Amino acid sequence: MGSDVYQKGSIRFVYRARSDVGRVRKNNEDCLIEAPEMGLFGVCDGLGGHAAGEIASSIAAATLKELVKEVSESPAEALKHGIQEANKRILQDQVKNPRHRGMGTTVTSLYLVPDNAAMVWIAHVGDSRIYLQQENQLSQITEDHSPVFRLYKQGLLTKEQMQRHPQKNLLDRSLGILPWVKIDVFSASLSSGDRFLICSDGLTDSLSDEDIRSILTSCSLDEAVDELIGSANDKGGSDNITLVLVKILEIGGK
Repeated sequence: MGSDVYQKGSIRFVYRARSDVGRVRKNNEDCLIEAPEMGLFGVCDGLGGHAAGEIASSIAAATLKELVKEVSESPAEALKHGIQEANKRILQDQVKNPRHRGMGTTVTSLYLVPDNAAMVWIAHVGDSRIYLQQENQLSQITEDHSPVFRLYKQGLLTKEQMQRHPQKNLLDRSLGILPWVKIDVFSASLSSGDRFLICSDGLTDSLSDEDIRSILTSCSLDEAVDELIGSANDKGGSDNITLVLVKILEIGGK
């Protein structure tokens, strides 16, 4: 768990992160991406259960950290390159290890970039999520790559109905399936006080957006991490629960 104030260029920030196995699963297939010195954070949620989802998620997390650090490209290209390479390595592992066939992972990452204007870049595949909290407002800034989320966007389901839908765990996109994966990549400007929550669906399948908003707006960073995971476990903890909270303290002295 992060405990210090970090600085990347003009951006000063703090973060907290935690992964919990939940109340039902015996193993944790989620993997955190924690690289505060790079301003890179994320969550990978392994898929496949017996098919080594935890291996797929760890490959994705390690590859993204390695290549974003090494590749001197634009932020968007660095993130896309890292995720495509992670997908390739997961597929190669399946060829070498037949017992791993069918494994896959989501990847949802946040990259703080101070150059020119202070920006955050998001790269996302799957149904892990990033939320932005600004004062008392909470907004989901990624879209789940799932048939059920499409029904929500069409106005045919509420988010609460999504949580109970029998096909809620089906995905349109993940790493480890096809040789090339479509990645959502976009940027947003930063403001002092912004809080970003990156989380696996073990959190959002248990807690509503209003539950999350209430906890984030009433708790410190440390308290919020423990309260979010505790509340999800209190509601059954049916999946692994992983989250990163990043708070922007200051930008360029502002």
